[in-house]
Amino acid sequence: MSSKSPSILVGLPSLGAIIATLVFAACGDAPASSRDAAPPTSDTPVPVPDAVPGTPDADVPRAPRITIVPISATGHDRLFGVAFDAQGNIYASGQVAPGTDTATDYASVIARFTPSGDLDPAFGDHGVAMRNVAVGANGELFRSLVVQSDGKVVALGAIEHAGATDPRDRDLALLRLNADGSTDTTFGTDGVVVLDLSTGVANGTAFVADSAWGLARYPDDRLVVSGGKVRTGATDTDFAVVRLSKDGVLDPSFATAGVFALDLVIADSTNGDQPKHNNASPRNVTILPGTQGIVAAGYQPIPGKDTEPVVFKLTDAGALDPTFGDGGVFASAVLDEQAETYAARPQGDKFITTGYGRSTATETTDILSLRINADGTLDPTYGTAGIVRIDVGGFGDNSRNLMVLPDNRVMLSGGGRPTATDVDGFVALLTPDGQPDTSFAPAGWRTVDLGGPADFLWSVALSPDGKTAAFAGVKGVGANPTPATANDDAALYLLPLGT
Repeated sequence: MSSKSPSILVGLPSLGAIIATLVFAACGDAPASSRDAAPPTSDTPVPVPDAVPGTPDADVPRAPRITIVPISATGHDRLFGVAFDAQGNIYASGQVAPGTDTATDYASVIARFTPSGDLDPAFGDHGVAMRNVAVGANGELFRSLVVQSDGKVVALGAIEHAGATDPRDRDLALLRLNADGSTDTTFGTDGVVVLDLSTGVANGTAFVADSAWGLARYPDDRLVVSGGKVRTGATDTDFAVVRLSKDGVLDPSFATAGVFALDLVIADSTNGDQPKHNNASPRNVTILPGTQGIVAAGYQPIPGKDTEPVVFKLTDAGALDPTFGDGGVFASAVLDEQAETYAARPQGDKFITTGYGRSTATETTDILSLRINADGTLDPTYGTAGIVRIDVGGFGDNSRNLMVLPDNRVMLSGGGRPTATDVDGFVALLTPDGQPDTSFAPAGWRTVDLGGPADFLWSVALSPDGKTAAFAGVKGVGANPTPATANDDAALYLLPLGT
């Protein structure tokens, strides 16, 4: 089915009739009509030394810019993943729906923007390609994407399991589009590769199923996926990493028939230290240079507390790397109550993480970043004793992704809560050793008001010339929108990084 067909997503008219791309310059916070202007310092581009020549200067934003794309006039649309192609065009993946109720059938969406942040009309339908990969209630969510060397775009998501006994069952799916936004019918079945790693099972009132989160590509365009699968004969999930050819075929030389699974067992302090299989929460994945392997991140529950971060390293063949951590795994309760990790990116031979956490059950969550040594131990020279915590306003804050810049500074993305009732996008810039970069902002971080009370920046990518950071996100209406017809809108935030 062509991604240009207006009938792909039932209930949505042709995009040409509904897209009104709203653009405004962003001085750290957002438009003057919705929030007072931010301090002048937040309008300063981030200096990045030795930028690689690439995109013409005319295409580089001179100031921070927010583009709001209400793809659906009546339902939620959100962007989660972001990537650049070699020409500096920006791609973002997410979900879109005709309504806001829990029975709404979501579809995948991929948008392409020019280097300056405008929707590219040469892609899909007015810059947007939609595909309802699997029909079902509230189940389709494409979080990550990559652009292959030939310009084809691959997105990863979770979809409803076709014909499942329980409608809550999920599979992983990869969708590939051609450079113009049309479906690449040479990939899988009609452009889609479905990975059914396990059969979902009920666990009390909950349901445990396959999950999808991270996607990365090798220089030769092979693909690596991170997600979760149900442990055989159990009701908990394992961390999973899958390697595929550039065309979506499982790589039999990796792990077991292309799939690696990690089942972590810890002592349950609430039950006489008896072994307990943990329910994994997999997040992003990173391919290391050459044949150095793969690093994946996530978190797991701690009996009697909340969660602890998990980072594990695989060899190029898909086995745990015994030189890293405890048998290939870093898992440590770095805070007494909660700590979660959403990504681990290399900084030289070390790894920087991002996520959130708190020290006591009565605290609100703070942005949390760690640095892990090459041997899988916490690096005490980063931040304060190996940990960076950022509290925006005394309320709950969260980070979901990061990138390490060419000069080894660290950029975090997420959501910060300046008040109890408002969440804004969040960007932090840290020095290589985890201190606030005061050239970016007085405390090293900014909030970005996208125009709603529940805004969020889910991911970040660096342009090929090193001059622009692009963030995919959501202008969010929150859990209880007023008026009831309000809905989330997709957002792109561009931040100049200087020359």
